[in-house]
Amino acid sequence: MPRRIADRPIPGRLRPDRRALFEAALDDARRGVPRVVCLVGAAGTGKTTHLREVVAEAADATVLRAAGVEATYRPPFGVLEELGVRRTVTDDGQPQSRAVAAQALRRLIDDESGDGPVVIAVDDAQWADAESLAALRLVVEGLSHDRLLVVMATRPPGPDDPSSWHRFLAEPAVSIVELDGIELDEAIALAGEVRDERVPEELVERLWRHTGRNPMYLRSLLAEYSPEELAARSVLPAPVEFARELNARLRVMDPDAATLLRAVAVIGSSWVDRLDAAAVAEVDDAASAVGLLLDSGLLIARAQVGLADVRIVHALVRAAIYDSTPADERRRRHLLAAKLLGSPMQRLEHEVAAAGTRDEALAARLEHAATGASAERDHHREAQLLQWASQLSPDAAERERRWLRAQIARVHTRDTASVRAHLSQIGWSGEPALRTLVMAWLLVVENRIADARRVIEALPVPLLEGADHQTRMGLLVIKAWTMLTSGYPIDDIRAVIASIPPEAHTDPVLGGLYQRTAGQIASRDFDFARLRSDFDSVPGDPRLTPMKDTGRLGWRGSVYALRGLSAEGRRDLAEVVSRVRGGRIDETVGVSHALYAFALWQGGEFERAGIELQVSASLAVDRMSPLAQAVLPLVPTVHGEFARADDLLAQTASLLLDLPWHIAVSVLTQAEIVRLHAGDDEAARRGYLARLRARFGDDVTDADNGDGAFWHLHVMLARVWAGELDGIAPHLSASDTEMVVPDWRYWTRPWVTGLASERAGNDDDALRSLTDAVAIQSSELPLYRAHLYADLARIAARVGQVETSEGAARQAREIYARLGATAYLARVATSDANGMPADPLATLSDREREVAALVLAGFSYRQVAEELYVTRSTVAFHLGNIYAKTGVESRHQLTRLVRDATLT
Repeated sequence: MPRRIADRPIPGRLRPDRRALFEAALDDARRGVPRVVCLVGAAGTGKTTHLREVVAEAADATVLRAAGVEATYRPPFGVLEELGVRRTVTDDGQPQSRAVAAQALRRLIDDESGDGPVVIAVDDAQWADAESLAALRLVVEGLSHDRLLVVMATRPPGPDDPSSWHRFLAEPAVSIVELDGIELDEAIALAGEVRDERVPEELVERLWRHTGRNPMYLRSLLAEYSPEELAARSVLPAPVEFARELNARLRVMDPDAATLLRAVAVIGSSWVDRLDAAAVAEVDDAASAVGLLLDSGLLIARAQVGLADVRIVHALVRAAIYDSTPADERRRRHLLAAKLLGSPMQRLEHEVAAAGTRDEALAARLEHAATGASAERDHHREAQLLQWASQLSPDAAERERRWLRAQIARVHTRDTASVRAHLSQIGWSGEPALRTLVMAWLLVVENRIADARRVIEALPVPLLEGADHQTRMGLLVIKAWTMLTSGYPIDDIRAVIASIPPEAHTDPVLGGLYQRTAGQIASRDFDFARLRSDFDSVPGDPRLTPMKDTGRLGWRGSVYALRGLSAEGRRDLAEVVSRVRGGRIDETVGVSHALYAFALWQGGEFERAGIELQVSASLAVDRMSPLAQAVLPLVPTVHGEFARADDLLAQTASLLLDLPWHIAVSVLTQAEIVRLHAGDDEAARRGYLARLRARFGDDVTDADNGDGAFWHLHVMLARVWAGELDGIAPHLSASDTEMVVPDWRYWTRPWVTGLASERAGNDDDALRSLTDAVAIQSSELPLYRAHLYADLARIAARVGQVETSEGAARQAREIYARLGATAYLARVATSDANGMPADPLATLSDREREVAALVLAGFSYRQVAEELYVTRSTVAFHLGNIYAKTGVESRHQLTRLVRDATLT
């Protein structure tokens, strides 16, 4: 019998209809129509054989292979790494976000694309890690014109399987092929492969019916018994006796071969170094033993080379061999594996498997290893180690404490579903402070900030103060953060911050949350010394910022963006989001992308702002941060999509009524004022400040709120609408005392002053102020610069200065058109213009407009793909559509078309 080699096809084993389906899927992939085929069947129904056949048919394709591993601990993105994705962790060792890992897979697909399609083949996908499945699902969702075929083999998903797996199978792009066993003609062909002699067809039919059409069981019976023995038996061996029959084979096998096979079963279900297997088995002639096992079909080799890795042919076979191995031998093999294998995690896993009783010494070592994993921010490893430590703890209280710590680690992996599945067990815990910390972290990660605050507030103060040091520190940091985001008085928050141990600042888990909380309080307190210290702690050139200080860089960029220093905010936050996209750091809430979008929007780059907001939403675990949500309405507003903007504003306002986070309310206020300015409801404008104060309190518009010059500008516009002209001066003064004063303040001051004069009925003073404002040259805040010209045009027309009015309207119209701010164009029509300029991109879809915006900004194909989280093939497809719809043939022609249109 020939030796079995992994992925060696078995010809003639597929039904014609299935072969036709696979061939059609491959042909589609070759034509640039991506396909996903999922082979679903119980163990032993031929999934792997079908997968091999598909790969064999794809002779012109680049094949990327991976397989799930039946194991207690599945490293995040293990399947992606096996496919060839080179980077799935950040610089500090933390797993990347799933969106970023998905882009790394798209990058791999682009790099491997040649003359033929790319085939991704994943076997035993039911054992794939949840992170890889989620990343692959994101790739599948975005397929449009890629020469790609994804084929996955899996057992039917059960109710306890990861939700990401159920969502993957439910994708419209996925074609499911259900394997329910083989047909009779396939069984006859299989019998001919297994036996060198002819097997009577009536006997094959009898076996076929007896095994329930399962090729695995059928093969096993044909290999174990001769046709004569099977024909002579009135009662055939039952499939449930598979393990016993396999054990009988082992008893008559060469002892070294049987021992080696049991050692391979103990080591695991993935590929095994044959020399490691020999050491664990303690056999002298490993080469002969491996040869016998390959010949018997019980082992397969990864390749036809002398020292190729091996594994047991099928998970069912491995399970049967493992279960039939005597307990003493199994324990001995696990202990040897714990000493000999290279990976520390593998060694610990084998120590746990060898444990026959609860063992505090081993539990303590596991917890110590978990502490190290937490310091490295590898929370997946931390969670598994703590879970094992809990199971091995003799003391019930220690068992519970370690289990609760494991739940916190799981929350930090963003596996909130599995933690929620244990809520009742968490609720019955006898550790109230630690139980509260689990729930608080769960709710914070899900962006349910108000609920997290309530959970902590429900914990009696003596229990909080009496908690262990780490638990108390975690509760205090989360308490301060949730109080801040809930709009609590500054003095109350400051008191909590003062009680937090100083090491929270550098804690790998708590540090970021602590720094954001303390930094925002410093900003509200006008503590410019602290802010300058924070700003100066990172280089002026953000590219030189050490990776460990990226959080500080993001904080500086956020402060700039929120205060309207668009260029500085873009500079810093562009580096932060670049590191996220490159997988250098992790971003799981999307706030950096949202504030980068805010800075881009201020700079007039509306399409790019929309792109970053989409990324922000994709990075959020359960829901977007309230701060990120507050930015969302700005892009649809300037495009005139008022219904969508109003819906987003209503959603954010509803959220912030329960969670009045000061910064988020500040951004919402600006977004609402932008929306009112874009519309024509004068009554709504006049009554806005009254409605705002009714929702968030009278002090929400106070000039001493410390929210920055950009916020002051918007509140001053609203005060003009409301006729609160005496309230403008404090905002002007506050803007002058900012730590960093934006240059645009020099022309917005006379602009606002002029609008106040107009509201007071003094058009001459208004005209002088606005004329002074336009005389100050500036390229900052281009949308607001256009508003200035539009206001000048209106006032000049009213006082009879037609030429000034026409010139200002023309300037406003040109800026609005260049920015794509269609919501404002109708209000600034001029006598020499024939209506609004035609938009050369009007026929494009939303995605095509995004691609066009990036191409017009000078991005390469690769850069566009990275920005939009798609493949280069998808970019090329969209760009082809853009050229066809606009009647151009190149980037240069597209750029000239858009430029000429804005100058019309």
